[in-house]
Amino acid sequence: MQMSLFKRSAISMALAAAALGASGAAQAGLTTTLDIGGIFSNAELGSAENEVRFLNLTGGAHITGISWDVHLTANEVNDLPSWLSDIGVDLNNGGLDGFSLFAGLGNNVPGSGRFTGSANLIDLGVDFFLGQDGRLNFEFFEYFDDFAGQADGRWDRGTLTVSYVPEPASYGLVALALLGAGLGARRRKSS
Repeated sequence: MQMSLFKRSAISMALAAAALGASGAAQAGLTTTLDIGGIFSNAELGSAENEVRFLNLTGGAHITGISWDVHLTANEVNDLPSWLSDIGVDLNNGGLDGFSLFAGLGNNVPGSGRFTGSANLIDLGVDFFLGQDGRLNFEFFEYFDDFAGQADGRWDRGTLTVSYVPEPASYGLVALALLGAGLGARRRKSS
């Protein structure tokens, strides 16, 4: 009888662990998308001239990845060019945590172009957590401000897609604890 109870408990725990793993895998795949069409690239990071957007996610969410499919234009004024590589967006939690993306990196020319790609922020060591308000900020800026008081560039159209894991990721642990409590109550009842 004891061996049968042990086997059942072991199987239940294995199923709970598998469910916990599946729950984490599902959470790791959450994404949200921001449409960036028509946003100007005005001044250096932190300037009041810059356009800021935000998304409301869950408090404490772990930002783990980004992908982009964007069309950018870098202006040229009086034969003075701004470069596609200067157009950036800073993603942050409202504090010091975050990172900057330059979709046109390496394109040191004016003009227009489409840029696509993705990055695993964990692999790059720039993943971060949102505050309890769950707000993810996007500040669109220019690495070097070529034209004071004017837009150096523009995010013509496209999207930025952010991958994140909601917090607390411990919901699976709560479920496991409840399962354990249920098994314990069942054992006491059958005794």
